Order: sequence, then structure tokens, then C-alpha cells
Amino acid sequence: MKPSTKVAMENLIKEAREKIPFNLFMDGVCEGRCDVCPFKLLEFLDIDLSSWESRLKRGDTPNLGDVHTLGRQCKELYAIMQKKGLIKSGD
Repeated sequence: MKPSTKVAMENLIKEAREKIPFNLFMDGVCEGRCDVCPFKLLEFLDIDLSSWESRLKRGDTPNLGDVHTLGRQCKELYAIMQKKGLIKSGD
């Protein structure tokens, strides 16, 4: 049986918080393009995750599109961080 979208979102948030290193030090690493900057993207993803954590606590129920969108954002950021050498392959 598949989990509800609420449980799926909770699991996604938990996995993202465990696997994505939100505590990276970013001083002196700026490459000038914020749209591909892993540190800015980390910041945006952290905001989205925190927002969903709050919404879930209030009783909001995400739809499948919400879970898919957040999952895609996590996957894309993870790939960017691997490409930049901030996460080792296999982590």
C-alpha cells in the first residue's frame, strides 16, 4: 500500500534533511551566478522544507504535485552539489 501524500512528504523532508548538507560553510566560494549557486539553492530548499514542515504541523495535506515538485528540487540540488564536489558520489 502506498503512503498518503502527507506521509510521503514527511518522509521526503526527513530524507532531505539527512542527506543534503545544509550546514556547509560558504565564505569565499561565490562564483557570481546565484541561479546555479549550490549555497543559494540550499538556502531556497531549506526555506521550502521549513515551510512544508510548518504546514504539515498545522494539518495541511500536500497533493501529489507538491510532493513531486519538492522531490525534484531535492534531487536537482543534490546532483548540482555532487557535480561541484560538495557531496561525494554514493553518499
